[in-house]
Amino acid sequence: MKKLRTFFKPLHNDILYEKNKLSIYNIIFLLVISFAAITVCSKSSPLYPMNNWDDANCFFTVGKSIMNGRTLYRDIFEQKGPLLYFIYSFAYLISEASFLGVYFIEIASCFMFMIFSAKIIMLFCEKRAIYYLPVIAAVIFGSAAFEQGGSAEELCLPLIACGLYFGLKAALYRKRLSYFQWFVTGAFSGMVLWIKFSLLGFYIGMGVFMLVYYFRNRWSKKILPSLFFLIAGEAAASLPVMIYFIMNDSVRYLFEVYFYCNIFVYPVNDSGSGIISLILNLNNGFGSFVWNFSACFLFMALGTVYIFMRSKLLFAYYLSTSIFSFLLLYAGGRMYTYYSFILAVFVPMGFVMLYKTVQLLAEKKKKVLSRAIIYFSAAAVSVISFSFMVFISPNTYMISYAKEELPQYKFNDIISQTEDASVLNYKFLDGGFYTVGRNVPEWRFFCGLNIPYLVSEQDKYIAEGKTDYIIACNKKYDFDRYECISSESFESRKDSFNTYYLYKKIK
Repeated sequence: MKKLRTFFKPLHNDILYEKNKLSIYNIIFLLVISFAAITVCSKSSPLYPMNNWDDANCFFTVGKSIMNGRTLYRDIFEQKGPLLYFIYSFAYLISEASFLGVYFIEIASCFMFMIFSAKIIMLFCEKRAIYYLPVIAAVIFGSAAFEQGGSAEELCLPLIACGLYFGLKAALYRKRLSYFQWFVTGAFSGMVLWIKFSLLGFYIGMGVFMLVYYFRNRWSKKILPSLFFLIAGEAAASLPVMIYFIMNDSVRYLFEVYFYCNIFVYPVNDSGSGIISLILNLNNGFGSFVWNFSACFLFMALGTVYIFMRSKLLFAYYLSTSIFSFLLLYAGGRMYTYYSFILAVFVPMGFVMLYKTVQLLAEKKKKVLSRAIIYFSAAAVSVISFSFMVFISPNTYMISYAKEELPQYKFNDIISQTEDASVLNYKFLDGGFYTVGRNVPEWRFFCGLNIPYLVSEQDKYIAEGKTDYIIACNKKYDFDRYECISSESFESRKDSFNTYYLYKKIK
């Protein structure tokens, strides 16, 4: 460790890059990176025939239902946060039967994340370092953890990156957060609360650190006014949500579905006592993170080494926020691939370590990096990074398909022959059939979710013959009042296939 410290000592000095500011050209560059990354990697992109990810289609169907007069949770059941569905409602206004609106929202989200990533990097590096930011875009958006586009984690990434930037800057300069920063922190953490509260671990870690940080620096008199602005920001983010549910007389459903179901029904704890279960869940979660987002794990490790050698205070902040983020992600026991995507917020610090290591090696070999060399190498890195996305992203295989080849469009050709047809997505997550067919679900339990009692409710709809069509996945059923009229198979990923069955009500 002593030799390691000696090697990196020239880079861990007290140089502060206070004059680093983003120019309009830098901002345009970051926008281009964001546009390219989402266009290549997200299935919401116009390059793809459709986004067939079940989670994203659930969100879109709920957003569409809200815009067509359904009340969230009471009339249409899904267990993510209300703000996520309001965002998808806005996307529906842009395009009613495609993910074009989601595509624009994803670009905006990615752009804001790249802005905060650049700001974090410029705290520790000269401004020219941001020319190599396509590396970050490739590592994050080309990964399996990115999933298929439009996740809650993806939309929360810039909100949490802002908190990381505020905290690192305050610790680096040994200053307090301004009241405006506290307000923004409150607003962004409030938005995360109403999108997916299990992603709040970062802000909990930030709060724990700031409390100790303020007391140690004898700023205790500033805690209450800071807390006031924090709560004011959270209230500003929460007010529209509460107004919506109060006006629709459905506050009870908000707490029953979003909080009760997610805390007491959704988690998986089959490993014995609470402590043992928690330990096993976290252990399995760590394995899932390393396996599905190994590049992020590597960058986090590099960032941790750099922060540790740079400053104990910075290290305490970095450690507190990363640990709490991880705890809330995996304490519930579910290990979906996209869960770890929110940890991408820590990738920029790993980039700092990587950049400074390359810089140090060049200096030790007495290599002078001219402006021409920097621009040429940055261009080369950009080309390599986007090529990496094309070949490594688990989604790009689907670009070669046409809409006419997808079961969603084939079934829609049949269903559209029935005027005002109703459709039920039976026992599996929303497969995109509501999206393509522009159907607004007529029943609360419009698809299968990880909630036990939903199946019996869907069985009632079928027994009463309420729906014109039923769509099932990977299993053929014998329904008394329905006949199977079509089946279609499709490769949903490179290594798995789904077979869908279409049933029509017998007259």
